[in-house]
Amino acid sequence: MNAQELLFGTASFPAGSEYRQFQHRFGLVLILVSILVTAAFILAELHGLAVLHQAYLRSGIVYCALNILAYWKLRKNPDHLEVIAAICITASLLLEAVAFMTNTEDEMRVIWFALSIPAAYLLIGTGFGVALTAASMLFIIVGNSSLAAPYSPSAIVTIIVAILYISAAFFAFSAKSVSFHHALVQANNKLAELASTDPLTTLFNARAFSSMCEHILQKSLRDGAPCAMVFVDLDHFKAINDTYGHEAGDTVLHAVAQCLKAASRGSDVIGRIGGEEFSLMLADTDRAGALRLAEKIREEIEALMPCVCGINLRVTASIGVAGLRPEHKSVNDIQNKADQAMYLAKRNGRNMVVCIEDHLHPGQS
Repeated sequence: MNAQELLFGTASFPAGSEYRQFQHRFGLVLILVSILVTAAFILAELHGLAVLHQAYLRSGIVYCALNILAYWKLRKNPDHLEVIAAICITASLLLEAVAFMTNTEDEMRVIWFALSIPAAYLLIGTGFGVALTAASMLFIIVGNSSLAAPYSPSAIVTIIVAILYISAAFFAFSAKSVSFHHALVQANNKLAELASTDPLTTLFNARAFSSMCEHILQKSLRDGAPCAMVFVDLDHFKAINDTYGHEAGDTVLHAVAQCLKAASRGSDVIGRIGGEEFSLMLADTDRAGALRLAEKIREEIEALMPCVCGINLRVTASIGVAGLRPEHKSVNDIQNKADQAMYLAKRNGRNMVVCIEDHLHPGQS
């Protein structure tokens, strides 16, 4: 275990949760610092280096114990961040109140009220930050009148203005940082989508399709579950482009892509592999199931009849199917078999579904 895991634990955060990870780590560090600072005051009193009231010492020991428990819980459960942070910050406010009322020999004790406010905004949110600000100012104003040697009106105004300034600064910062983070995550997600998606059909592009298929294949190999590949190639597509233009070809491709989406399941991966070539990776599907889906796709493509230049154009596809076999170790292996089956469909007359295994002679693979 490295130092980072020792300090922050092994909790994982999904992509796009970087701000949440920052809050988790920031919270853990603040808790540790709070324990160390409070323990330092207690040790200073025990060694005669400071004069602190016994009520503060007892409260400080309880506070340290509470924070040790909070650190242990938060390190293991990032999802409890808001609750744990609220408890710790509230405990800090109570300890600050005890120090304010009892450690009267320390004129600078009032500044501790201002130090919890940034944590409230960054860890919990603006609502809690505003509430903590109001509670701190109210306690200072009311509690000061009960002190044997109260702060002067000028000092109270100064600390109240300072607290308001810190609160306003972190109110603006936390609200802006959260909105900025969300905008950044959305922009990154959009870039990732553009990098993995074919812009015309909105299907996976070849690179992203191959990566997704590899996950399905490796899971099938681990679990001993079936999977299959379906390779779809439109017939005479070049003639469509040559006769009606590339815009017409785009119309056909888009219509076929929508057909593939409608025919497939949510667990299937669909990609545009080349100009008029599409491929589907079917998880938990044996060869027979893949053949049924492929035949359904073939029929639905033939029935599409997309309108091109005022003409309802008949489109057909040659489809190859390959099921996972023991010798298949990569996506390319099963893709090549589906590709071979598609070319057999082309040679045998097009507009048909072929499974390469149906055409193997004994001893062939």
